[in-house]
Amino acid sequence: MKKISEQFCTQCGSQLSDAAVFCHKCGSKIELVKGVPTAIPKQEVVTAPAKHQYLAKPYSPKRRNVITGVSIGIILAVIVPIILIAVFGSINFAHLGTIEFDVDSFAITNIDLSIDNNVGSVDIEYDSSMTKLIETTIEVRGRPGGNIHEARTFGMRIDPDTLVIEFNSGEEYSFFFWNKRAFTYDILVKLHPSATVNHFVDADTGSVLLTTNKIDDIEFNDVYLTSNTGRVTLDMSGSVNSIIQDLNLGTNTGRVNIDLGERTTLNTTVVDLHTNTGSITFSYTDLIVFDDISWLIETDTGSINMFITQNLVHPFGVDSVFDVVTDTGSITLNFSFNNTIGFKFVGSTSTGSVDLLGEDGVYESPNYLTALNTYTFTMDTDTGSVTAQEI
Repeated sequence: MKKISEQFCTQCGSQLSDAAVFCHKCGSKIELVKGVPTAIPKQEVVTAPAKHQYLAKPYSPKRRNVITGVSIGIILAVIVPIILIAVFGSINFAHLGTIEFDVDSFAITNIDLSIDNNVGSVDIEYDSSMTKLIETTIEVRGRPGGNIHEARTFGMRIDPDTLVIEFNSGEEYSFFFWNKRAFTYDILVKLHPSATVNHFVDADTGSVLLTTNKIDDIEFNDVYLTSNTGRVTLDMSGSVNSIIQDLNLGTNTGRVNIDLGERTTLNTTVVDLHTNTGSITFSYTDLIVFDDISWLIETDTGSINMFITQNLVHPFGVDSVFDVVTDTGSITLNFSFNNTIGFKFVGSTSTGSVDLLGEDGVYESPNYLTALNTYTFTMDTDTGSVTAQEI
């Protein structure tokens, strides 16, 4: 039986062979002792740090920027695709089909036409070749897999001598691809000229157009055309002897265009034409009114152009007052008045020029205070020019 060595290194305590001269562990020269090791393994002495070293290490700005950048990157990677889907998702809408709604009978020709379309355009036109009182066509677009049978259509009721015809697209609209019940509607309404119609039309996102197609003697009731984002147009150019009870056209972002045709009768005392961002173009020839009338024409950002020809003189006293305002844009009045009509122009601008038949602030015709029929224009812009010129 082999004898176990009783020799140990005095430096590291390693057990040594009897013949060892140097420690095979730490290399120290051997000073041998018998029995248990008199040395313990060498240990590194740890010096206590200075007091301030116990404080937490300051958070590295570079590290924070790296973490912040990574976090922002993750957020953008998640959010941006969602935003892009929301903004551009509509391009994935496909044409699902067409829905039609007609009224054949002419027994009741008074119509309340009410259209509230969340996404899509609304076009209304008069057509003397029609054999029906009203014809409507709805072009429906939706997500692949959408069911056209779930889309909205027109409804009708009688109240009591009026046909109430309504369309409401509802608020269920989403660009996200998983909503198969999200639809857009492009609406075309054709009316027979014998219809007497209240037009209440709102397109939240889309344009609104009402045109008479040069047909004469059309009788409207109220005309309210509005949009949130889109152009609003009333085109009666080429039409003569139409009648309108009340008139209001407006949009938040888009143009307002109105042509009242020739010898149109307005049975109202206030006309409101307005937009927040967009231009306004307005014209008529020989308008007929029976009472004093105020025109409120206003835009925040955009130009205003007016074309007024009034050679028809009313046998009764009428004052027409125009309050025309834009914050950023020019105002131009192009007019032709019968020499018995008195008129006054008042213009102001913060940055721009004022030219009112050669005057820079106020122009008043010689007969303004004595004329039976008068026109008064107050035209104000912050940034832009004001011009009144005879055509």
